[in-house]
Amino acid sequence: MKTDNHHLLVNAAGQLMQEHAFDHLSDEKLAKMNKCIRDLNHHGLSVKKSKAEFELLQLCSEANLYTETASAHSVHQLLSLMHRFGNRTMPDLGLMESEE
Repeated sequence: MKTDNHHLLVNAAGQLMQEHAFDHLSDEKLAKMNKCIRDLNHHGLSVKKSKAEFELLQLCSEANLYTETASAHSVHQLLSLMHRFGNRTMPDLGLMESEE
C-alpha cells in the first residue's frame, strides 16, 4: 500500500492534536483544521484538496511542539513533512525565555 504525503500530513496533524499541540489555537482555527483534514481524506486530486493541504500546513506551523505530551516522533514527522512540502514556515520551536 502506497502512502502519499497527504495521508502522512493528516496523520501527523491528527497525532499532534491528540498530543495537545494545538490546544492554544482558537476554536475557529481548530474547526478549520478539522475541515482541512476531512477535505484531504475525502476529495480526489482537486483544487479543494490543494487548498486544504496549504491551509493545514499553515495551521500546523502554529503547533506548540514543547507541550509535555508531544512525542519526538510526532515532532520529527511534522518537521519532515513540512520540509517535504517545501514549507519554509516552521513551527515555533518554543525558544524558552530564561527565568529571571
